[in-house]
Amino acid sequence: MSTDATTQANPARRLGQFVYPQRWGALLTVLAYIGAAATEPLLPKLIGYAFDEGFAKNAFALWMIPIVLIGLYLMRGVFSFAGQYLFNWTLTRSVMDFRAALVNALLRLDAQVYTRMQPGTAVSKVVNDPQQILQLFADVGMSLLRDGLPAIAMMGYLFYLNWQLTLLSLVVTPLMALVMKKVNQRMRLMATRSYDSQLLLVNKVDDITRAWRVVRQFGAAQHERERFAEVAHQVRRNNLKTATAGALAQPLSQLVASVGLSFIICVALWQAREQGTGVKAFAEFVTALLLLTSRLRHLSDLSGPLTRAMVIARGCFELMDAPKEVDTGGQELSAPARGEIAMDGVSLTYPDASQPALEALSLTFPAGRTTALVGASGAGKSSIIHLLLGLGRPDAGRVLLDGTDIEELSRLSLRRQFAVVSQDIVLFDDSVANNIAYAQPRDEARLEAALRAAHLWDFVQTLPEGVETHVGANGSKLSGGQRQRLAIARALYKDAPIWIFDEATSALDTESERAVQQALGLWAGRKTLIVIAHRLSTIRDADAIHVLGAGKLVETGTHAELLARDGAYAAMVRAQAGDV
Repeated sequence: MSTDATTQANPARRLGQFVYPQRWGALLTVLAYIGAAATEPLLPKLIGYAFDEGFAKNAFALWMIPIVLIGLYLMRGVFSFAGQYLFNWTLTRSVMDFRAALVNALLRLDAQVYTRMQPGTAVSKVVNDPQQILQLFADVGMSLLRDGLPAIAMMGYLFYLNWQLTLLSLVVTPLMALVMKKVNQRMRLMATRSYDSQLLLVNKVDDITRAWRVVRQFGAAQHERERFAEVAHQVRRNNLKTATAGALAQPLSQLVASVGLSFIICVALWQAREQGTGVKAFAEFVTALLLLTSRLRHLSDLSGPLTRAMVIARGCFELMDAPKEVDTGGQELSAPARGEIAMDGVSLTYPDASQPALEALSLTFPAGRTTALVGASGAGKSSIIHLLLGLGRPDAGRVLLDGTDIEELSRLSLRRQFAVVSQDIVLFDDSVANNIAYAQPRDEARLEAALRAAHLWDFVQTLPEGVETHVGANGSKLSGGQRQRLAIARALYKDAPIWIFDEATSALDTESERAVQQALGLWAGRKTLIVIAHRLSTIRDADAIHVLGAGKLVETGTHAELLARDGAYAAMVRAQAGDV
């Protein structure tokens, strides 16, 4: 089945795979509500008996009526409570499994999906949407059990009382089904628009919170208020249309039901007059019919929440069915790589791009050496790193690690060979220690060594809880330089054979930068170091410098060799010297 077909499949059926592991809880829930539903026909039976026998002077004792009635409702209450508790236990476990499946899908998404996805959308679909589905399906499920089972029981009792009249009451069923079908079609369309606009609102709030510094620097608070109000108005308009469509369901269904009900009562009265069915039979039938109508009225209200739940579930399954990262490599590296990297005739063009990011590029990164990549923005530096980490696949050519095509390696094994410090620092809302030892076994001596090498140890000692101090969302409690040093410490702690530093010291002061460079020098000859540099002064001592332009290799050599060649690199050095 294709991805599109899978996504469009019945969401309720797909949600069933998360309920199935809790099937015993679901079964007990149904049994509890069957017990509650079994008490439903007893009420009209009791009323009919009271009408038939209760007016006689020497009939049953009056105290029996409250005793039986209270006992009846007590029994129903016990069964209903048990059913509701078991239902919520089953559903919360199912939603927990559903969330876990969504997170698993999120972690395996293809890199191109991430580039198109708004962070707020992912948060909403993993955190908020399953909870909404829980609430909506809880409402629907509870009503189906609480009202559907008694309705079935009452329908059976009506057939027992007068099967001719009961069959006659079903004449309006096709008309009611047609009305509900039309209403549901409209509601599904409006609910889909409402859900999409809700995601726009989530993303707008996410933009405001992530870019609050930019908003304040530009004095753009009013601008953001207006943009938010525009999206919020769109959400309100779509929600109102959805609510309006849902509000039509009950009055229209009641109108159709009233036609049938009035006709049935007239026929029942005619039978009582002409055929002498008696007050008891008439009272029992009308009471049961009114109770059934009340249950059906409640069931008619389910179309709205059920439609919204289906729309939200489809959104979740779109995330679950999005293209996943392809990992065809089966080879695992049993030991750390030497770190020899070669790119052989590599070409890469991103989707929707008019020009290739890399074009027939061939270059090497010798093991244990420092190699720098320089070039203007868009020259292909980041695309090289993108391919080295297995985040994409070349359109042509090969990327080799120690002579092995990286496509033959599993993605996990490949990425274990790299430690990366990007200019876009990402930190977790966790402690200093957990950020540094991320996904690695914690070792205190190793942790201290990484902090000292990153010139961060003295600062950490001043924190209230030392290495256990939380750094805030994406390191919000730290300065730019501290965040960068923490990211460097994380890479040092990983101790991978290949290090990638993408302008990793740009936010450091001169003293800290010198200290970090000295620390890196201690690993010279033991690690393959790839440096993307914009400040050319930081790569003077590199063993080789690759100069890129428009996805091609322009020239390569040491700092001195390239200056002597007086080519593109020499021009870049002169330009930066002039800027200074």
